[in-house]
Amino acid sequence: MKNIGILGGGQLGRMLLQSAVDYPVITHILENDPECPSAHLCHHFKEGDIRDFDTVYNFGKQLDVITIEIESVNVEALEKLEMEGVLVIPSTSVLKTIRDKVLQKQYYKSNNIQTADFIITSNKDELLKYEDFLPAVHKIGQGGYDGKGVQVLKSPADFELAFDGPSVLEKMVNIKREIAQIIAVAVTGEIAVYPPVEMVFDPQLNLLDFQLCPANISPATLLEVERLSMAVVKGFKSPGLFAVELFEDECGQIFVNETAPRV
Repeated sequence: MKNIGILGGGQLGRMLLQSAVDYPVITHILENDPECPSAHLCHHFKEGDIRDFDTVYNFGKQLDVITIEIESVNVEALEKLEMEGVLVIPSTSVLKTIRDKVLQKQYYKSNNIQTADFIITSNKDELLKYEDFLPAVHKIGQGGYDGKGVQVLKSPADFELAFDGPSVLEKMVNIKREIAQIIAVAVTGEIAVYPPVEMVFDPQLNLLDFQLCPANISPATLLEVERLSMAVVKGFKSPGLFAVELFEDECGQIFVNETAPRV
């Protein structure tokens, strides 16, 4: 039986453990809260910080496979484990890219994947040079999640709300709908594509309110969503479960917004 490690013990880790019971695996959780949702469903629970190098490395070195339920983990420890033969899903090279919105946007551009126009900014003061680029959305490079780390900039008066660190200034798209496509990639390279969903957001909180599955989109839009999503994950060259989030604008054009790992 294989020993499978999961970094993070929240509700996503719990869902992964609920699926794991159907397989001949021994599950291990690393999380700093012994009362987390996953603590009582795994075979072995280890209390510790998933962002600490030594903790993650020592947790993973006796495992066959290690995966994540949240992106804020110590990637350097995972790199060392990967070099020593532990299978890391998704691979550390992919995790480095998708945890950083700056690297993500550069990845789309270098792979000719359609995404909204963007400018990389290093600090808040740089925004003064890009008044003509407004309206735009400023996205912090690392650490943003669930609407945090995202700020709409409609005029120069909004610059004080922007982020004073490496970020993406993304041209605002006139969005008709937001779509998410789940794609699973096996270690053998086989790919499974799931029905896309339409995501409906709360306009005040900028948080997902509910999802419609399957998305009510035309056959042509479906093909383009699948084509772009496949292009994203094929370039990763990594096993894993990926959620590719996309915009459809009022003219029917499709843009990749961002990609996130899923459990």
